Amino acid sequence: MLYYSSIESKGDSMSIFYGIACMLSIILLVAYFFVDKKREKGLMFLFVSILVCNTGYFILSLSRILTLALIGNAIAYVGNVFLPFFMLMLILDVCKIKHSKALNYILIPVGIVILFIATSGGYLPIYYKEVSLEIVEGGAKLVKEYGPLHILYFVYLFGYMASMVAVLIYSMAKKKLTSKMHASFLCVIVFGNILVWLIEQFVPNEFEFLCVSYILNECLLLFLYGMLREYDLIKSKSTKENVVDIQVDMSVLEFEDKLTEEQIAIVYTNWQEINTLTKREKEIAKLLLLGIKRKEVAQKLFLSESSVRNHITNILKKLQVENREDLCKKAKTFI
Repeated sequence: MLYYSSIESKGDSMSIFYGIACMLSIILLVAYFFVDKKREKGLMFLFVSILVCNTGYFILSLSRILTLALIGNAIAYVGNVFLPFFMLMLILDVCKIKHSKALNYILIPVGIVILFIATSGGYLPIYYKEVSLEIVEGGAKLVKEYGPLHILYFVYLFGYMASMVAVLIYSMAKKKLTSKMHASFLCVIVFGNILVWLIEQFVPNEFEFLCVSYILNECLLLFLYGMLREYDLIKSKSTKENVVDIQVDMSVLEFEDKLTEEQIAIVYTNWQEINTLTKREKEIAKLLLLGIKRKEVAQKLFLSESSVRNHITNILKKLQVENREDLCKKAKTFI
């Protein structure tokens, strides 16, 4: 059912609003490639999701037929459904919390199912019982009567929001974040989105203000990743300056701090960062904890000393310790 009005100023402002949001999303996606030199896929897909979402809203605002409006609505849902997934993965990454790949294999299919349900409007009466296009003051608006499965989308979003909050609380309690500023940025992003979403549910409005929230999130994330990049550069420089001292420690000194096989097994179970090491690095780390010298490590594993030296440097960097003595001391805290 279509309704028309001769006043178009409001409709024009809606299209301009979403058009600007769409353009800003493109600009910020381009900016991402300059800021994130590591090319974190999660962050890139998050920015792409926001662009897709805002593009959908823009198409919907320009629509004059129901079919095109539903297409725009479906495009917006593609972004909205997968955006929480990429946001959660991003938060886990920034908080340095490892997760099983099985989690991805569960969450992605769930998202696909929710997307199918959310985009079924006009075809199946499960998400919308009825849906029509109304032109109010020149702007397109979907008039919807919600179906029995509409509640699933809210459950889906609530699950992600609760998970993000839980991850933040856990990370701050365990002091996994690099600084309080990083924690503050993530809290603003997560709780800001929750607040805007709640306002949209209970306060009538013509615009999807989540568009604005998404744009602000992108700006904050770019700034956050810029800070993390600077932190990594400083840390990397500090590590390189200590490489000579580390190598001396590994090659010629004896250490009283040694662990037994049984103790190492317990450490490998409890020390989560150990899982960031490769299989070869885990083998070398175990020998170091047993008190074996670098030359002997090379002989046991049939590797060159230079190769072992490089592996040791990577191990110390990943586990955030200065030398083997620090490695043993930190390992003992997990027994």
